[in-house]
Amino acid sequence: MPEQFLFSLQRAVGISDLNYARHLDSVSMVQIIHEARLQFLAHLGFTEANIFGLGMVVTDLAVDYQSESFANDVLNIEVGVGRFNRYGCDIFYQITNTALERVVCSAQTGIVFFDFDKHKIALIPKAFSELLEKLESEAV
Repeated sequence: MPEQFLFSLQRAVGISDLNYARHLDSVSMVQIIHEARLQFLAHLGFTEANIFGLGMVVTDLAVDYQSESFANDVLNIEVGVGRFNRYGCDIFYQITNTALERVVCSAQTGIVFFDFDKHKIALIPKAFSELLEKLESEAV
């Protein structure tokens, strides 16, 4: 997990998010993580298809479940970044049940930048990494 998170949003667990055991389904959690990434990018003024002219592709996903969550629970989803390399970085998520103040799960998605016109992985845009560095320094 990063030392600080750069963005957060809240989301209620809906009935359609539950599985046969009546707790938050793992597939729904992946969708929540996806939505958090999209909202984080929108907060920065981007979409997955256009970050300084390049796209973003998810290369891996890891989810560490730590507790259950049920219908009508309100989740606080915090988003941060780290582990930069030439082509991308990891986006980290910490999802907390607000009523119980208990972490439901921690997650990480690896992303790379992609030039969809050339159909090739691209170097991380310098302006993007500079923007995130600026946000991190302001959050301290």
